[in-house]
Amino acid sequence: MIHHVVLLQPKAEVTEEEITEILSHVQGLQESIPGIVETRVGRNLSMNHQGYVYGFVMRFTDEEHLKAYAPHPVHQVVSQELQNICQSIIDSLHFFRVSLKEEELVESFSSNCPSFPLAKKLVCRVSLRLDAENWIVSQ
Repeated sequence: MIHHVVLLQPKAEVTEEEITEILSHVQGLQESIPGIVETRVGRNLSMNHQGYVYGFVMRFTDEEHLKAYAPHPVHQVVSQELQNICQSIIDSLHFFRVSLKEEELVESFSSNCPSFPLAKKLVCRVSLRLDAENWIVSQ
């Protein structure tokens, strides 16, 4: 399994209703794009969010499905919606689950992430651990 993490920094003029609507479109991608096992969207509750106050995590069956996701026409529409409402997006953070052993985690950051140093800093502030079957994200 591969976890795809996206952090969103909405423009100041964007309303909560607009964000909620577009995040529902993100959740809808699971119905249209093969290989998405789970999608979670929500508000970033960390005090260290640095303006990235929303985000989502998608779980893909494998790397091939993750690669097919980006160019998919349905994803392109939702991606454009997100770009229209955000002043900044941190994309291309991927976590690979390699084992079900407690506390085991391998982090892998895509080399094409334009905000790699900031992304690494933000993710390093979050403690991630594996609880047998589920990723747990905590402060």
